[in-house]
Amino acid sequence: MSEPSVVDAAGRRATRHPPVPLASRGDGAAPTRFHRGAHPPYAIRWFGSTALLGHLRRVAASIVASQAVDTRDWMRPERPHELLGHAGRILKAPGVDAPTLVERLERPLWIDFVADTGDDRDVSAAVARLVFAEYAPPESPAGEVLPRGDILLFGGDTAYPVATGREILRRVVQPWNEVLQEVGTGSRRRVLLGIPGNHDWYDGLDGFARLFRRDALVGMLAEWEAGRAHRAQKGAPGDRSRAALVRQLHLDEIVGSVDLVRSAYQSLRAIVRGGTVHRVARLALRGYMPIQEASHWALPLAPGLELWGVDRQLRRLDFRQRTFFIERRAERPTDRLVFLAPDPALSFGEWNPAGQDMLAACHLTLERDRVLYLSGDLHHYERRPLGESLHVIAGGGGAFLHGTRIPPSPLGPAARAYPDAAVSRRLAVELPWKLLAGTPGFLPHMLFGLFGAIQLWALGRSSVRGALTTALVAFIYVVGFTLAARGRRARPLLTLAVTMSFGAAVACSPLLLRLLVLLLGHGVYHNGLVVLAHAALGAFLFGVFLMVLALTGLEHEDASAALGHPGFRHFVRMRVDASGGLEAWVIGKDDPLGPEPPVLIDRFRWP
Repeated sequence: MSEPSVVDAAGRRATRHPPVPLASRGDGAAPTRFHRGAHPPYAIRWFGSTALLGHLRRVAASIVASQAVDTRDWMRPERPHELLGHAGRILKAPGVDAPTLVERLERPLWIDFVADTGDDRDVSAAVARLVFAEYAPPESPAGEVLPRGDILLFGGDTAYPVATGREILRRVVQPWNEVLQEVGTGSRRRVLLGIPGNHDWYDGLDGFARLFRRDALVGMLAEWEAGRAHRAQKGAPGDRSRAALVRQLHLDEIVGSVDLVRSAYQSLRAIVRGGTVHRVARLALRGYMPIQEASHWALPLAPGLELWGVDRQLRRLDFRQRTFFIERRAERPTDRLVFLAPDPALSFGEWNPAGQDMLAACHLTLERDRVLYLSGDLHHYERRPLGESLHVIAGGGGAFLHGTRIPPSPLGPAARAYPDAAVSRRLAVELPWKLLAGTPGFLPHMLFGLFGAIQLWALGRSSVRGALTTALVAFIYVVGFTLAARGRRARPLLTLAVTMSFGAAVACSPLLLRLLVLLLGHGVYHNGLVVLAHAALGAFLFGVFLMVLALTGLEHEDASAALGHPGFRHFVRMRVDASGGLEAWVIGKDDPLGPEPPVLIDRFRWP
């Protein structure tokens, strides 16, 4: 049976799947079991070797940044009216001289926003199915449809652990193009825009530029190559039991680590021998055309409303970017702004210096100006009104879940959070057992086992040497745990009490286990057995430590990274009308790979 023929948002006949009926999610209970992907690449284990190598790339990128080698030097940001012209031509807007995109289109403008994409391949494809579907919203007039956006907006961190061209291809472009092949793109072309996050910068924006930088000469060729890659590399139906075995044996860690080491070796060899490293020439999503020449830009959306995309690299906005936005603000001082940023201004219910610094660099504040601050970076959904401004975090594009704040926020409760504090608390309680089982990786086990072996060796030399070594190890643990607690400055006494307790407990663990083995074994003793037991117990205690940090609000991100949770994915679909009003629907799924249909997470208007 053929699919129904309908009139699309641009007034042309198109063939597509019927709209998906949306029901409001409300505050119902979340599932307790979640599906994981059956195709590689699998989700990154953030306490595993692949993530460790990714962090080393971060260190290298930070060193480059600190040496003032700024890869933004190739960028020449176009003026807003030039970017508007590119968007209008791609969307075939009839009003060629109007000053805003809505006026050129002579109809409402639709925008899809997604951030923190590209981790588990199958979850990435599930998010793509959310983004590329059309929806019939609840409690709306019959026949009202939320069409796919004219603009697809990426909010940073395009792929993990490092957004190289290869990882963007494997974790975003290929699975998303497979979904686009299924749903069809018709004869329409749409606009692709994005800003980089820190994981994009770990690659020096090389992968980012291959996907988002405008290239008028090879755009059509890139789309053809993307289609060819889809046909050649589309995954076969997955075997979930086989995938679970691969993850249980950590074979995905081995393959991912080897790939990263091989990539680094090829780059080093090219530098030494004066050769080149072959990379993906261009990345393209079927039916979407990039229009930007820089990592920052401004686009007039409607009368009195602009969309800004900012880029702080790994630290701050550079001088050229500050000048660009300050001059633009001087030209349109009364406009409302959709401020797209790679970091939130409010993080887990507290002010975030990175976001505040970006606003200050553009001479903006949430209290004085009318700003819809839109970001990802944190992998959950949260909406907070602040006077005439609105702060929205929507980082549910595919990366591991960040649970929302569990204890009460000093700024008061959010208007909407997904998942809520109750679900986040339930997930945090799982941490000790996840760490013990090695689900997020075995680096903690290896670290604790190494320190335990050193302590036992020192104790074998003499009691004094063993005591001094244990005291030094305890000090190292306390310092490391304190650095992991990001709320240490706001609540130093609570931080010190927690970190000293867990530091002492983990440091004394091998000595107590040694004594226990001697007692139970009636004098039979082996260091290896104690080291293995300490590695497991240390990982469990570390999980308890992370759980306590989350429950007390001292730290949220590390606990969530350890869980590596695949659920609560979402994106934002926005409509901008002729008066500059913005209405948004947040659409998602608790279990993105489960059989349940998508639901409406939140709906809001601004202003």
